[in-house]
Amino acid sequence: MSLEDMIEGAKERARQNGEVVGLISRVTPISHGYEEKEVRAEVPYEVYLQRRFLVGSYLGISLPVAGTLMLSRVKTVERADILAVSKVPVLSPTEDSSGLTTPLTLTLELLSEMKDEEVVQPSSPVDPQSPIFVPKAEFLKTMLGLPDEGIGIGYVMEGYRKLDVELRLTEEVLRHHVLVVGTTGAGKTNLLKTMIKKSKTPLMVFDIQGDYVRMIAKEGGTVVIPVPRKYSQSVVKFVWEFLRRSNLPDHEIKKVDGNLLELGSGQGSFRVVLMGFEFSKTYKIFAEVSPFFSPQGRQFFKIITEGCEPPIDNWEEECSGIMEDISPHKFTKENILRSVFLLRESGIIDVKMKGNNEITLGEPEYEDLLSQKSVLDLRWATEVSTSSATMSAFVVVDRIFQIVDKRYREQGVSTPYLLVFDEAHEYFPQGGKEEGEKESLERLINRVLRLGRVRGLGTVLATHRPTDLNDLILTLTNSKIALRADQEALKRIDMEEYSKMLQASPAGYGILRTFSLKVNDLVFRSDKVES
Repeated sequence: MSLEDMIEGAKERARQNGEVVGLISRVTPISHGYEEKEVRAEVPYEVYLQRRFLVGSYLGISLPVAGTLMLSRVKTVERADILAVSKVPVLSPTEDSSGLTTPLTLTLELLSEMKDEEVVQPSSPVDPQSPIFVPKAEFLKTMLGLPDEGIGIGYVMEGYRKLDVELRLTEEVLRHHVLVVGTTGAGKTNLLKTMIKKSKTPLMVFDIQGDYVRMIAKEGGTVVIPVPRKYSQSVVKFVWEFLRRSNLPDHEIKKVDGNLLELGSGQGSFRVVLMGFEFSKTYKIFAEVSPFFSPQGRQFFKIITEGCEPPIDNWEEECSGIMEDISPHKFTKENILRSVFLLRESGIIDVKMKGNNEITLGEPEYEDLLSQKSVLDLRWATEVSTSSATMSAFVVVDRIFQIVDKRYREQGVSTPYLLVFDEAHEYFPQGGKEEGEKESLERLINRVLRLGRVRGLGTVLATHRPTDLNDLILTLTNSKIALRADQEALKRIDMEEYSKMLQASPAGYGILRTFSLKVNDLVFRSDKVES
């Protein structure tokens, strides 16, 4: 094949996949390798006038000799007056519009290459005079490795321009866990709401501030509320307070069945479950997830309590004899007594409320929750203490894990389900003050994120304080999304190079870094959703 045929073939491949706009530079040597993946290209002045090329724009490259196609991204743009190009000295400034009719010079970052219908890392030599082209949407999706399935979270951006290319997170990506980092006002909550609204996978949101309650209510899901003892008034009175605080004044109580209520309006209905934890059914889980017990205290507490299983208020009275018979070390005994006191003070155990009759609040039907969208509304538990809220969340997570684990072991099936944590640093902090707190927390993280992944559990975690987040979360989240955040926050997730770019970016503008794409990082802007 002649050189002319190869060049013509390259042009034809470029035209099939987009609009030809220029050539790889003829005046600059083209050199790239494993570390350096940049080439220079030139766009004629007439084309530059018609099209606005931005830093971040995507361009295709058609290689004459290799016969392959590449995708690149504009890294820098350069304009030069004709005097600069010709290197003619000027003694004094003069204006001459014809001096602007020079090509636009681009530095292109090589992203991917199509070789035998497979997208791989760019490795073929880039020939001078290779045609460059503005890619069609389908070519761009293919070269970026964007899936057609999954939760649509927004659109690919080039500079400030939104492309008609949707960014989706597949079930596989979500099962390998996603961490979202951004400062207040950067769009974290909106991004999470987008995922929640568009998800076809059942999920539970862990909500400390009440940001997601209205959304789940409008979706017809279930709101689960751990009710502390200090709010153990009548069921109906509590629910009216819930509606007021949740800005749902158009809803009313349709049905009351113990701690399960149906609330509705003209637009639809949703369920509310008022929740408490019966000590005799949950003490083993609380021993594992509470931040109070030492490793020795945890084990002795479970052994002692198994022999009496009283209400939490009667633990010392009914279990002290067993503890004396077992005779743990003095410091272990003190740790157990202190931990029991703190569990009681958490206010979420053995909670009674007044309905038609006095009822002891129990837990929801977790099998039902695994088939729908729900929110664990932790506002009332948080008012007692952060540990009351996080322990409530961890017991629920443990219950869900037990069900999907049993299905996996007995039937060999996974259960697609999402756990969504906003303010993730509150649940999974860097370290604990109490002995054994960090060990207990990291054991939970390992179980849910490592073992949960193969059982179908995925997690989405969002925080504005990644410096306070446990290291295991950073290790086990395979996809990271950086929104506007300070340099230290981005450094914590190894995306510090984007701090200047994101510093002045609008809400929802972010960078996705994930194993599932054909490129390392992708700029996007999230969709906006109504609460």
